[in-house]
Amino acid sequence: MKKASNDNAGLLKEFTAPTKQEWREAAEKLLKGAPFDKLMKRMTPEGILLEPIFWKDVLENLPAANTLPGFDSYLRGTSAAGYSAEPWEIAQELPYGTPIDFNRAATADLMRGQNALNVILDIATLKGLDPDAAHVGEVGACGLSLACLEDIKAAFKDIVPEAVSFHLRTGCSGMAVGSLFFAWLKAIGADPAKVKGSLGMDPIAVKAAAGQAPADLGSLFEEQAVLAEHCTKHAPGVQAVGVSTLPYHQAGASAVEELGIALATGAAYLTELTERGLSVDDAAKQIRFSFAIGGNFFMEIAKLRAARVLWAQVVAAFGGGKEAQKIHMHARTGLYNKTQKDPYVNMLRTTTEALSGVIGGVDSMCVGNFDEVARVPDAFSRRISRNTQVILQEECELTSVVDPAGGSWAIEWLTNEVSEKSWSFFQEIDAQGGMTDALTNGFIAEKLAATDASNHQQLNQRRASLIGTNVYPNLEEKELESRIPDYAELRDQRAKEIADARTATDEDTDVRVMAALEKILESTRENAVETLVDAFIDGATIGEVTRTIRASAEPTEAIKPLPSMRLAQGYESLRAASQKFAEASGTAPKIFLTNLGPLRRHKLRADFTRGFFAAGGFEIISPAGFESPEDAVAALEASGAGITVVCGTDADYEAQFPDFAQAIKQAMPDMQVVLAGFPGDQEEAYRAAGMDDYIFVKSNNYEVNRRYLEGLGVL
Repeated sequence: MKKASNDNAGLLKEFTAPTKQEWREAAEKLLKGAPFDKLMKRMTPEGILLEPIFWKDVLENLPAANTLPGFDSYLRGTSAAGYSAEPWEIAQELPYGTPIDFNRAATADLMRGQNALNVILDIATLKGLDPDAAHVGEVGACGLSLACLEDIKAAFKDIVPEAVSFHLRTGCSGMAVGSLFFAWLKAIGADPAKVKGSLGMDPIAVKAAAGQAPADLGSLFEEQAVLAEHCTKHAPGVQAVGVSTLPYHQAGASAVEELGIALATGAAYLTELTERGLSVDDAAKQIRFSFAIGGNFFMEIAKLRAARVLWAQVVAAFGGGKEAQKIHMHARTGLYNKTQKDPYVNMLRTTTEALSGVIGGVDSMCVGNFDEVARVPDAFSRRISRNTQVILQEECELTSVVDPAGGSWAIEWLTNEVSEKSWSFFQEIDAQGGMTDALTNGFIAEKLAATDASNHQQLNQRRASLIGTNVYPNLEEKELESRIPDYAELRDQRAKEIADARTATDEDTDVRVMAALEKILESTRENAVETLVDAFIDGATIGEVTRTIRASAEPTEAIKPLPSMRLAQGYESLRAASQKFAEASGTAPKIFLTNLGPLRRHKLRADFTRGFFAAGGFEIISPAGFESPEDAVAALEASGAGITVVCGTDADYEAQFPDFAQAIKQAMPDMQVVLAGFPGDQEEAYRAAGMDDYIFVKSNNYEVNRRYLEGLGVL
């Protein structure tokens, strides 16, 4: 072994490290005169100019080399031991509407690698409504329906509270749902002090997403503070307050905007909690962040690493100690880049996103199911998502490495860039008066709309790719089998269950419930949660409790909600229209390629055209090359297409295009004649010959497809 090492050392002496100038000269030689900065550097949606290569000297002006995991600004993690001491929690969502269905999935998945329950709630529960008081589409929609103690007992049946973590995403209903959770713990004899998890009360995110909260923010902040104070004293392993960035991510936010918004929301909650009596340290420890993970692998790593540093700065500015400065981070793979078409590609997307989360150092994570934007998941899709995390822990051994990104020249530089720009955006929000004012006056919406518009422009011009959507679409794929619940039936079922529960109680129980609700009105901040717990144990429902605690709450001021979007939706609507057209007419909308000459001369542009229009669902007819206009016209007439794209070389166009175009227009005046390629200074002559349009690499792919589908009556 020693000899081999010496041989290797001698081998390395034969190679000298190139200088920056030498590397650039070699790169420019390969570019053959093309502009280096234009081709080798790239501007991201965050406004960060990415270099093509990084050198060690970038670390000279960065703090990374002088920091250690668990120390300093927590750049490299909040624990010195990283995941080797405590791996991240596998906290998969289980989006099932009834307690029985939820429990069936939870007990199955907790035996197969999942170790935390990530409980998303239905719309009715988040609004504080009982099922029989809610509308169809609110009960069981997007999550679990909870109305009373029997429901949560059924949902968590056979689950040992001390064995798993419970993360309930309560939105504005944290006070009621949190008390119901503590009532369940009391009913089964569990010690809240030994339970870990979070209640995720996040009224600002609710207002951003829905445009309106169920009560004024002042009342909701008061509920948040009462719940946080109770958790601090009686359930220190449970965090009451959540900061979710998912609504902003789904509106198009960049990583920088998402992080800046998270800091501003966290600062707002710190302010509200401390003004209501909590210490800075206690308030900070009650906040748990939930970040969306986007598709830019390195950017997402940098965002999560920067979040640790910047949140520590915020807490320090409030006067918080070193322990309170440690951020608690959950992450979820985002929805913005997920697709209904070619849905299995989503498995690949979530895999890289999960790896970003792990390398970035999250405390818990949910990997979205590949089919979540199309249907309710089954055991297979849940298994794939869950095992993505299990493989990262068990097979990739990522729990054995502390801060694997630490010292990477590119990632450390990018982390610093994200930190600086996110802090700047946080300050912009602060200058607006803080997060709530920035939402109310439209500042946040305006910023995110601009980023989203830029993202769509990149996608539509195919400068950014979504596999299976704007590039490499598979027109032969079979649609996923639909598994959308019957929400009318689900609402009726749950309404009957809660109505039966009410009528089944005796008069003494009704008296106890009424007395418990009256006691809520007389409770103080110190015993408010205990009073709610007793009310649920006596038989009160979510709706009854919520109406009672918000009896004097004022309506909240409505704002325009942030849009919830996916990048692929525009293209998916084109494909859906083409598919509907094909079902009605027996054939998809057609485009005929008028290929000029031998295959080697037209193939490049024919392949480009095929991919260009497949994104809109067009059937492409690509025959062998034509030598005469007459043959081309005959084949085109027989094809039934309403559009033809002429494909060949620039030299072929100059020599032959006018003759082919004139022949086509003479035989079929309404035929759209399109040139594959940029006509340059020949455009006027080609248009005179019959060219209606041309496509090339800078064409807006989405707009061209949409325009031609409209022209054919497909849209």
